[in-house]
Parts: sequence; C-alpha cells; structure tokens
Amino acid sequence: FEYLPRKTITTRGEKTVWVKCSGKDKDRATAMLLADWHGNKREPFIVFKTGTSRHDHIQDANDEKRHGFSTRLWEEISRLQKKHTCQIYGNPSAWGNAQISLQFLDYHFGHRSNIEEKFLLLWDDFSGHWTDEVKDYAASINVLFFKVPPRYTYVCQPADVAWNRPFKTQLRGS
Repeated sequence: FEYLPRKTITTRGEKTVWVKCSGKDKDRATAMLLADWHGNKREPFIVFKTGTSRHDHIQDANDEKRHGFSTRLWEEISRLQKKHTCQIYGNPSAWGNAQISLQFLDYHFGHRSNIEEKFLLLWDDFSGHWTDEVKDYAASINVLFFKVPPRYTYVCQPADVAWNRPFKTQLRGS
C-alpha cells in the first residue's frame, strides 16, 4: 500500500483538477480470519494478487508447493509467514477460491487430535466456500457449516466488524 495525499491544490475555477495516483489502485488483498467462541484468534490466511506463469507445469508447481507464488517470491513470502504467524497465498484475482477454502479447512481443522469432535463454522455467502468439494471435505473432518445470510454478516461474524479494521491497519503499517 502506498500513501498518497488526500487533498489537491489547484487554482480556483479550473475545469480540470489532476489527482495523483500511484498506479496501484487495483492492488488488493483478502483476509480470512478465524477465532473460537472464547475469542482466541487463529492464524489468518491472506490472499494477495499474483501473476501466473506462462507455463502450466510451473504454475501447477507454484500452486502446489509455494501457495501460488514463484520460486523467487516464495523465499520472501515464507519469511513473512514465519515473522507474522500467518499463511499467505497468491492468485491472479487476490480473492479466495475453493482451493484456498480447502487449504484453510485443512490447516485449521484437518490435523487436530479431536477429529471426531464436531466444529461449527460460520461462513458468509461467498461461492468458494460452498462448492461440493469444500462441503465434502468439511464433512469428512467433522466441520459443520452455517451460512450467514447476505446483509447479516455484521451481526453473525464479529471478525468482519471488530477485527478486520485493526488487522488491515497493522498490515498497512508493516
């Protein structure tokens, strides 16, 4: 993220006011945050925008071994993951998808010792959460989904209201 002034100075009466921009107005990130009912926060998943390789076999290796990043970028990304205790993924849109939803479930629920105990997970209406593959995997690891209806996220998902802003503020400051 880049800091740009929020005010412009121009002569009164000008018909055109030029606004500075960094050319990075399409940069975005998606954060997937998780906490238990006691309020204990878990490692976040962050998805950044990345390019794709021209070669399919290289892109497959990037997705499988390096969370979607190239070999060079992965060195820095893996250091950042360790430093900030988070999981960082990349894809061309910077949005979550079914594959990242599967990784999220596997990371947080797939290897727990009490696998027979059922967990309830509140998820919004995002289509990547509700594919058959994601629902089948969740059922296999005893994670029950509850879909938060559209326009009710602010009521049922406190992370969207109380955690995202401080999280984004910290991310921008890093």
